[in-house]
Amino acid sequence: MRETYRLTAPVILWWAWLVFVAANVVDWAIQGTTTRLAMTVGAIMLAVTGLVYALGLRPKVVADDGGITVLNPFRDHRVPWTAISDVDTADWVLVRAAGDKTIYCWALYMSSGARRRASAPPKKSTARISPRLPDEAQYLASLPPAKAIAARLDTRAKKARARHDSTAAGAVTVRWAWFPLAAVVAPAVAMLIVLLAD
Repeated sequence: MRETYRLTAPVILWWAWLVFVAANVVDWAIQGTTTRLAMTVGAIMLAVTGLVYALGLRPKVVADDGGITVLNPFRDHRVPWTAISDVDTADWVLVRAAGDKTIYCWALYMSSGARRRASAPPKKSTARISPRLPDEAQYLASLPPAKAIAARLDTRAKKARARHDSTAAGAVTVRWAWFPLAAVVAPAVAMLIVLLAD
């Protein structure tokens, strides 16, 4: 079963930024701005678009039958279920893997308010969420989203470790994500060229 986890706010920020860029392009077309101004502002907006993509839209955690893929802004981590020692939260969801590796999931961050709520003692009754939900579902529904996702991933990892030989943990693989790097670096270089062309 394949599941994708990310928080909503960065995705909303991405689409809001695209609407802002589109509105500016339409405004330039209607008002007929100078080529120099359009190139300068366009290069800046393109550079910011690359950053918003890399930092906001791209990060996510994908869980499938084989393990977790953590897509951070510029690096991808593939962690087999059997290599995961635990999944927990701090400022971000943390995936701790064999060999004392800790992977921070940029897509699943916890605000300071959410961390305070998560560390507070549980309320006496979570039944008001929905009395028909099983206890585990009521517990997850009472948590901040990142904490609930961490708990779900940790449960999947424990089940996978119980099914497989713990000595065959599997290897964690890490690779650079070249597209988001190019989406940030190329517009930044173009912006510098335009700005220094004076």
